[in-house]
Formats: sequence, C-alpha cells, structure tokens
Amino acid sequence: MSTLLEKAASPEILADAWRRFKNDNAIWSTGLPRVDMEKQLAYHLLTLASELRSGTYRPDPVRSFVVQKGDGGTRKIVAFTLRDKIAQRAVLTVLEPLGERIFHPGSYAYRQGRNTAMAVERIAEFARSGLPWAVSADILNCFDTIPRQPLLAGVKKSVTADGKVLQLIQRWIETTAVPKTRARHTGIGIPQGAVLSPFLCNVYLTAFDNSLAAKRIRFVRFADNVFALAGSREGAAEIRKRLAQELHRLGMELNQAKTKIVRYGPEVKFLGRSLPHLGRRERACIRENRW
Repeated sequence: MSTLLEKAASPEILADAWRRFKNDNAIWSTGLPRVDMEKQLAYHLLTLASELRSGTYRPDPVRSFVVQKGDGGTRKIVAFTLRDKIAQRAVLTVLEPLGERIFHPGSYAYRQGRNTAMAVERIAEFARSGLPWAVSADILNCFDTIPRQPLLAGVKKSVTADGKVLQLIQRWIETTAVPKTRARHTGIGIPQGAVLSPFLCNVYLTAFDNSLAAKRIRFVRFADNVFALAGSREGAAEIRKRLAQELHRLGMELNQAKTKIVRYGPEVKFLGRSLPHLGRRERACIRENRW
C-alpha cells in the first residue's frame, strides 16, 4: 500500500481539501450534482478515501474551454470535477513538503509562505547589490510545453518514487477532453486547471533554476516569469542567451515578444508591480553606472 496515498486519504487531509473547495460550484462527479452529493457528504468523502487507499480511484472525464488572455491570445482550461479537485488537493498536501526540499530559493510561485511582494523585494535586493540591468523574460506557453515523461522522471527522482502516486499523477496530466489532441499524441503539456499542475511546473523548472544558479546568475522566477539581473547591458544580453539555451535543453523556449532587457527603476514592472524605489546613493550609482 502507498504510504503517501494512505496519508492523503486521511480524514484530516480530505476534510481540509473539502474546506478549500466548499464554495466550488463544479459537479461532484459525472452524473452527480454537488447539491445531491452534499446530502451524503460523509459517505462520498469516505468512498473517495477508500478508492485512493485501494488504488481503484480513477479521474472523471473532464470538460475544457478557451479563455481570453490579457495579451489578446487564448488559453485552454481543463475543468475537473469536484471529486478530482479534492483528490488532487489531498495528494498535493502530502507532496508539497517533499517539493520544498528541492525547490530553489529563487522560485516564488505556488509555494506556501511566498508571494509576489517577496519576489519583487528580492529583485530590489539584487539591484542594491550592484546589478542594475536585467532580463525580464517570459516562458512561451509554459504549461502547454512541459514534456510529460521527463516531468514524471523528475518527480520520481527528486520528489517521490512511490509508484502509486506517480501512476495517479500520470492519469491526471494525461486527462484531456478530446482524445485526438496534439498534446496527447506528443506527450507534451500538462492541464491548466489541474490543482497539481502549478506544483508540477515548479518541479520541472527546478532544473532550469539550478542551471542558472550554477552559472551564478541572480534571478527570481515566478512560474513562467523570470527576472534575471546583471551588472551591465552586455551582461544582461549574455544572460538572455543563457535563458534561451537552458529552456531549449528542457524542450521549452522564451516568449521573444515578452522578453526584454531593462534597466532597474520604478517604471519597470514585474508581475504587475512596480519595482521598489532605491535610495539616493543607489540611484546615483545606477545613473553613473558606478557599480
């Protein structure tokens, strides 16, 4: 029996997962509306726990829909049933501490105790240390281009080798509303809308984070947004090449339209936030390029 799934199926963790989604309006499972499920809440949660422990749990078919992005593009979102969301949340609860053992300090998204304000302040700290130039980068179609088998291999190597958990993760990331899709045939992409996907994104991009750190590049990553700092424009240009090379090695690429070299200042934004003002002496050093 899987120790991790046994823990995920515990009353405490499933109850916490239910509380997180108690306002979610999704159906409980195929053919069972949420309102009917709630009449026998304990029974359905206990049934889910039993299925997770015994290995008989199978995800429901999903729906998908397209939403507009802020840049005018579109994004395909996969809608899981409430039963599947709670199962994923329970598994995520037991995997998160294992992920924290390997995640790089420069990664700030989808992690407990970390947020955008902390990421932006870390950028300011790098600038104060003498790095006034930066590459503000975006990973092109991040979730849609993550290769599944290398991802699962990374989970097995660095997070857990529990075969039952890996099998369950594989079922979730291969879930798709339309059988004949490019992602299904090429083994590329994880579903946006899956509770586990942000965690899995961090697992896969930890190799990218570590490769930058090995090259002594100071950076902050928030999901698919990267801000890497340098002491000069030339240094930033070289870092941009490095980012592209490391992503290519992982089967991904930079969004060239959204990646640019900038000089630190409050007019620059990261994650929609203006970078903090620096002190008078620090600003003077940046203006005079005396770092």
